[in-house]
Amino acid sequence: MRFKKLLLILPVFSLTGSLCFGQEALRNGANDVIVVKRSDGRYTSTRWIAQFGKLHSLFKSREGKEVHIFVNNIPARTRMTIQDSGAVEFQGSSDNYMSSKELAELNLNYGVNSGVYVSKDLGMSFPFNVFLYHDTDKLVLTDIDGTITESDIKGHVLPLFGITADHKKVVEMFHKMDEMGFIIVYLTARSFSQDDETKEYLFEMLQNQDGFSLPKGPVFSDPNTFVDSLVSEVIERDPFVEKTETILEIKRVFDTTDKQSIMDTVVAAFGNKDTDTKAYVDAGIDEKKIYI
Repeated sequence: MRFKKLLLILPVFSLTGSLCFGQEALRNGANDVIVVKRSDGRYTSTRWIAQFGKLHSLFKSREGKEVHIFVNNIPARTRMTIQDSGAVEFQGSSDNYMSSKELAELNLNYGVNSGVYVSKDLGMSFPFNVFLYHDTDKLVLTDIDGTITESDIKGHVLPLFGITADHKKVVEMFHKMDEMGFIIVYLTARSFSQDDETKEYLFEMLQNQDGFSLPKGPVFSDPNTFVDSLVSEVIERDPFVEKTETILEIKRVFDTTDKQSIMDTVVAAFGNKDTDTKAYVDAGIDEKKIYI
């Protein structure tokens, strides 16, 4: 099983050295969603982003198929449609946001809520999480590979063989931050087609480490295909662009008329590379609160 997972994340090149498959989504994947209940009672959220992979529907066309969203086993009123690339969009809208009324109808519990994207036509479904917070909550942002893991390569490869490869004391640090009331948000340049492996590593392997566990929190990956994410990380070396956009998206849902600085919400940001620093600074985070 772990060998199969290793094969799934290996980069695919053609004989000419060009990357294959382009914009085609080959594997299922989804980002988690943050929903914030503001003090005035209104709800807002980050985008609802998911993709249905071609590898899971080789003999069926995905385009135009309807997608149902279930949260805590309850169907949402709003539905989505699969596009030619495998990405999903809300019916009648391409911005992938729910209205305050639609979010309120989900009857979310504070903290984590289990979600599932379901395509009955394709006989496919896959999970994600919806996190409900208050606009007064404080966040700690962290990169994964090279920050929680010992290095980028070790973070991708060694967990496939049951080796955690995490930095010493990093799980303890985030465990204690969680106990202090801070919300840990995980940001990664990995494609969200790797979300199963990523979440298994964070929330299964990095548990009960000398009595400490990595806290459950939203995971935001690069909402592009594995190949595109690989090009961004390894060849173009600009993963900070997508990460900055994600941070600004998170900032937006916590903004109120009384607080519109990202430092009113984010208390610390952790990374291991210059690109992490650039992503944080470009999003408006004070360099004194960035730990590389």
